[in-house]
Amino acid sequence: MIDTNHISKIDNTESIRTRLVDMVNSSGNAVAEDTRPLEVRRREETAQYQDKENKKQLENELRELSKKLNDEMKRVGTDLNFSYNENIPGLKVTVKESNSDKVIREIPSKEAIELMKRMREVIGVIFDKQG
Repeated sequence: MIDTNHISKIDNTESIRTRLVDMVNSSGNAVAEDTRPLEVRRREETAQYQDKENKKQLENELRELSKKLNDEMKRVGTDLNFSYNENIPGLKVTVKESNSDKVIREIPSKEAIELMKRMREVIGVIFDKQG
């Protein structure tokens, strides 16, 4: 016959051990207690880490793409410049006069980039985190 009392004590001990490990891991951090199950928190942390890694990879790919595009534009003699802009985050295209460095047009414009930057700041304040 199975002693359900004994099984209950084992489950309780395991729960206490898990809570102690969580407390040790978060010691020194002044944060509200997270009552979600450990598995849910770990999945969310993994997803957040993957999002950060994907963002870094995308930024690197965009920077590399802009270098390749600039090299190709130089090869064909066109005065288009591609660059990665961290404020939007995305590619920016600059069109210059061929015989001078005078900027004819920027896509998106400086004003549009500044507007996007400010909108991100406002959204960050509204949701209490920077996006």
